[in-house]
Amino acid sequence: MVYRMTSALAGLLLLAGIATPSLAAERVIFMTDWKPEAEQGGFYEAAALGLYAKHGLDVQIRSGGAGANPQQLMAAGAVDMAIGSNSFFGLNLVKAGAPVVAVMASYQKDPEVLILHPEDPANNLADLKGRSIMISDASIDTMWEWLKGKYGFDDKQIRKYTGNPAPFIVDKQAIQQGYVTSEPLVIEQAGGFKPKLFLLADSGYSTYGSLVLAKSDWVVRKPEIVQAFVEASIEGWRAYLNGDSAPADALIKKGNPDMTDDILKYARDRMREYGIVESGDTKTMGIGAMTDARWGEFFKMASGQGLYPVDLDYKKAYTLQFVNKGFGLAASH
Repeated sequence: MVYRMTSALAGLLLLAGIATPSLAAERVIFMTDWKPEAEQGGFYEAAALGLYAKHGLDVQIRSGGAGANPQQLMAAGAVDMAIGSNSFFGLNLVKAGAPVVAVMASYQKDPEVLILHPEDPANNLADLKGRSIMISDASIDTMWEWLKGKYGFDDKQIRKYTGNPAPFIVDKQAIQQGYVTSEPLVIEQAGGFKPKLFLLADSGYSTYGSLVLAKSDWVVRKPEIVQAFVEASIEGWRAYLNGDSAPADALIKKGNPDMTDDILKYARDRMREYGIVESGDTKTMGIGAMTDARWGEFFKMASGQGLYPVDLDYKKAYTLQFVNKGFGLAASH
């Protein structure tokens, strides 16, 4: 759901004090950005199938949720690696001087959508300029800034999104944000209709999604552990999306009783349909791919909006050391 995205600025300065565990430790505490769900399925599949253990790791997955801040827990030494919801996280970490770096992009496409009623006459995002749109507070300094820059949206259009679909369902003129993998199903079940969707990523919103963040010190001193985690996670994503998802789904339902087989299947189907994990550069580089060109494009957009100094060393936000090696390539489309 949308509220998995914690504020991109909250608590980032605390990261300066990150402690690094002993080189001898092969245990990895990995924290997600929301409660267990299909959107994290590759990591749970890797755990359920013993892929982390196969790569010599003892990975403990800790789930996020409302009020949880994986980055703060990294700063306290309680978490070794974590999910950053989008590329804004990486740039904000650099801006804060935090020793954390993105080592893998689980999503090639951010799953953010704007949702409309099926009879709405809008044909594209440009048609929504000037109309009221319900978005969460956490999205104001991320996707909303992109919409303002690309389509001329204005802050006067903002209406608060609380995670409750009822206001949208009852108002046929309403527009709300959501994830292509979750909110549309909730609306269909509660409202009895399939909503119209505009996936921002298909209109040029170039952020990566579900970034795997690691301590910068690990990249230097423990690259073999980072590499092992990345490779096992990629194997997990390939298996979850293209094989038997039951092992991961069982772990997800155990950790989140609100999950059902229907919800999990819907999210998994949408990830495949829209190429959330497997698309673009994964066709030649494998799952988890990132490129200098795409990070540069994203930074140019974000700094052009005044969100970052133009001289910010954005390349400190990521490393290509552990990806683009063809992992998961056999199943990429």
